[in-house]
Amino acid sequence: MRNLLFYLIFCVTLLFSKETIEVFAKHVIAKDKKSFVADEQVIILYDGAMIKSDHAEYDKNTSLLVLEGHVEMLGMDENRVSSNRLVINTSKKAVKFKKLFLSGEDDLWIDANSAKKRENDYLLGESKISSCNVNNPDWTIEFSRAHYHDDHKYVTMKDAKLRFFDTTIFYFPYLAFPTNNKRTTGILPPRFGSPDLEGFLYEQPFFYAPTNNMDVELNPQIRTNRGFGTHATLRFVDSNHSDGYFRTGYFKNIQSYVNEYDVNPTHWGAELFYQSTDVLDERIRPKNYESGLYVNATHLNDREYLNLQKESASALLKSNLIESRINAFMYDEKDYFGLYGRYNIDTSKRDNDGTLQEFPSFQYHKYMTEFPLDNFFYRIDARWRNFMRKSGSEASATEIDIPLTYFGSFFDDYLDVSLSENLYFSHIDFRSLSNDADNYRYFRNYHTLELSSDLTKEYDGMVHTLHPSLTYVRPSIEREPSVKYKDLEKEQQELFTTQTTEEQLSFGLNQYVYNADLDMNFFEKISYSTYPNREESTGDLMHELGYNGENLNLYSNLTYAWNEKQIRSLTTSLRYNQSNYDIMLRHFYNHDFLFDNKKTSFINTGLTHRYNDKDSWFVNMDYDLEQEFNHQWKLGWSHKQKCWGAKISVGQEIIPNREDSFRNTSIYFELNLNPFGGIKQNYEQDFSEGAK
Repeated sequence: MRNLLFYLIFCVTLLFSKETIEVFAKHVIAKDKKSFVADEQVIILYDGAMIKSDHAEYDKNTSLLVLEGHVEMLGMDENRVSSNRLVINTSKKAVKFKKLFLSGEDDLWIDANSAKKRENDYLLGESKISSCNVNNPDWTIEFSRAHYHDDHKYVTMKDAKLRFFDTTIFYFPYLAFPTNNKRTTGILPPRFGSPDLEGFLYEQPFFYAPTNNMDVELNPQIRTNRGFGTHATLRFVDSNHSDGYFRTGYFKNIQSYVNEYDVNPTHWGAELFYQSTDVLDERIRPKNYESGLYVNATHLNDREYLNLQKESASALLKSNLIESRINAFMYDEKDYFGLYGRYNIDTSKRDNDGTLQEFPSFQYHKYMTEFPLDNFFYRIDARWRNFMRKSGSEASATEIDIPLTYFGSFFDDYLDVSLSENLYFSHIDFRSLSNDADNYRYFRNYHTLELSSDLTKEYDGMVHTLHPSLTYVRPSIEREPSVKYKDLEKEQQELFTTQTTEEQLSFGLNQYVYNADLDMNFFEKISYSTYPNREESTGDLMHELGYNGENLNLYSNLTYAWNEKQIRSLTTSLRYNQSNYDIMLRHFYNHDFLFDNKKTSFINTGLTHRYNDKDSWFVNMDYDLEQEFNHQWKLGWSHKQKCWGAKISVGQEIIPNREDSFRNTSIYFELNLNPFGGIKQNYEQDFSEGAK
């Protein structure tokens, strides 16, 4: 619609800019130097515009250029305007169309009984718009009158109707929208819902765009059985490499809801997000260094501040721990410097005086660097972390990790050898403790030897690569000079962890198959470890493989616990597609031997069937094999063609809650009209009785 109106305005304006007219026709009669009459295959060139018609007349005394018959105006962008009669007043800059047909990009067209321009205003009479087949359109927007305001760059319509297959499904007494691509202040589509416990939900967003690099969105909402409130979001782009947003909100519950469900009377909070890929000015940062900043901060009184922004029950926040982060860094090809901070809010607690926070933390990382000696390399990773809180033990931790590595190849590169010495040191200073152990130090080193090979062979139309490896890790020195870790108080141990290492022998075998275009069609990875100093020395066997074919994709990842003689975890997926259907099957299994011996096993399936080139139906299901219940299912239909698309689905899922699970039923509807866009709505029934 916007492109067509632009073209119509462009063509009209173009015709008024000059009075030089070129005429081509089979018959042209020039009455005098001020007028002419042309018939049969008339072509008029007027300041870059080309107009075809059966008949044309021009009188310079009246400044009227009249074209009749099959009138067509062609543009350089291949847009086309058709009319029965076109009258142009070249002096008053006015134009009238009779029976106008305008077509352009995205197959969008306008069919109007009449159209005219008056100064900066453009009027369309009774008209209809669509992008479907002209003779029998599936949908149309019909209106009695449209008014384009050139000075304000927007269109207003009266008595607009959206019709589908000759049936009116929406009626708009008044409809307005901008005609340019700039963000414009206005009302956004509303959101509706009907949660069982909260009553009818109505949210009406409002969009305010004061500048090109900033906008504000207000989201007032009312929940008839719960209360009312609003969220406000300020989005901004402050440079070509940075952007962010600030959001705040407040919601007030009615007293009956507070009493019945024991929730806070109000929910409030604020969020700040900012990211930059070049935060330091080149005048202050070292040469050839890049810099960045990431901020994701949230402050709130409870998690309902965030949940009230969610559009579906499945998106509700389940965790009570709300984390805020700030990361600033600077790096080049050799070195990396980082400054971090983390702030936690535990919404299950009355206050967060005892919640552990981490700020500030520093990191220096030296990338793998070669010594002056050939084949010898080193890497450095150093961190300093500060843990603090208002009430309870605190600490600062220093960690340094330095691997020294030798790489070599022997026997014509058939054997690769890697030998490394890994040095690690940590120092912990405790604060606010009830005992005398105010610090803890730990040092260890271990040796690593890896033997490996890369074997590649080319066959007809494929390349096979084989990578066997054998790795041996042996601890060496381990010292705790001040106090043993096992002798520390529990409040001290919970502040940090040590990087201990045990003797280990590992075997690995990886293979890859590539096609002639070097696309990987198949891979397989097998690894096995044994721990000589353990009472049960046998480790886990891990096997991973994948196949990517033209119509078939397979993936499997297995971890087998050799000592328990049982599968620890298994993930398997299959995808198969043909021209008219797609099949997806995924299975996940996990057995936790170490803690509660809990088993998790569920299967996820999906089927899409395209029964013609426009329509398809789909079904998805998640089934818990261990607890024997349907976790989620969805059934739907979708339609997609060039001028419009739609999707309808109904589904149900069981969502875990703190006290119990609840069943959530949803109906989803989506309608898109090309090229306008569309609407989508998700209707949910939350907290149904009897989840399982």
